[in-house]
Amino acid sequence: MKVFILGATGFLGFPAAEAFVRAGHIVYGSTRSQKSAEEVLAPNEIIPVVTDPYSEEGRKEWGVIAAQCDVVIDALSANGAKPAIDTFHNFLKHLDRPKGSPKPTYIYTSGLWINSRGYGGLDKWTDERQPTSTYNEAVQWRPLIEVPVLESEKAHGIVIRGAVVYGRDGSAFASYIFDEALKASRTDEKIFDTVYSHETRIASIHTDDMADLYLRVAERGPILRGQVFMASNQFIERLTDILDAVVRVSGCKGYKGKAPKGAMQEAWVSSTLIKPSLGDALTGWRPRKMSLVDGMDIYWSSYLANKKLREP
Repeated sequence: MKVFILGATGFLGFPAAEAFVRAGHIVYGSTRSQKSAEEVLAPNEIIPVVTDPYSEEGRKEWGVIAAQCDVVIDALSANGAKPAIDTFHNFLKHLDRPKGSPKPTYIYTSGLWINSRGYGGLDKWTDERQPTSTYNEAVQWRPLIEVPVLESEKAHGIVIRGAVVYGRDGSAFASYIFDEALKASRTDEKIFDTVYSHETRIASIHTDDMADLYLRVAERGPILRGQVFMASNQFIERLTDILDAVVRVSGCKGYKGKAPKGAMQEAWVSSTLIKPSLGDALTGWRPRKMSLVDGMDIYWSSYLANKKLREP
């Protein structure tokens, strides 16, 4: 297959691009940076497309290439519906295939917070077969792009809702926990502040396991159109256990919790009680990486190494 990945140097996009390359596919990847194209994408057999994916000129450039591919994956960071909708419509605009030709597959990367229902009993549990919820205000825009993708007549639309991703440079766990722990470890007090709720249980997934789901779903795109897949481990972890593991590996003595401020922090501490099954049932996908708590020694070391590489 020919595969086009929007956001190919990102936390999700790059491992996905590597997975497709290893599987023998021809992979194009967008990046805004010529340096990233030369130092990250090209050396790893990913064909760079250097462009701003949101500018008028950039949309035309990547749209022409994407329209010739069999699979397009939107792995761009999005904080609202309009950029994601515009991206999808740009792909459709450039799509011009003869009548009766195979349809391409379009995979939109969403998030699991749109399924969160809070902490509690069985009424709070969810999976791919459950509708979205109104629990988290910060992500109520997600269905505005998910629905057009899933109902598209011109492409095999699929949605992958990722849990909170870990590994490598830490992603959200870095900004909410790791960065604060590292700063505190260099102080006499060795106590870090973190946005916290004692009942929070977090659904998570390693970036490599999510890349494997992208690959399996994309290769089966024509028979999976209209499906939503939840990219999450089979188990959820208490935020307190994650924080205790960070205290252990960072050399800190403890942490101080602070109440969430704003919709995004409210989403961060919202519990997502989930047991995904569709990825396994339809593609044989099963996460293989150690959980965040169990593998914290590895993930903390990886976070430190990546942080050092980014320092000037």
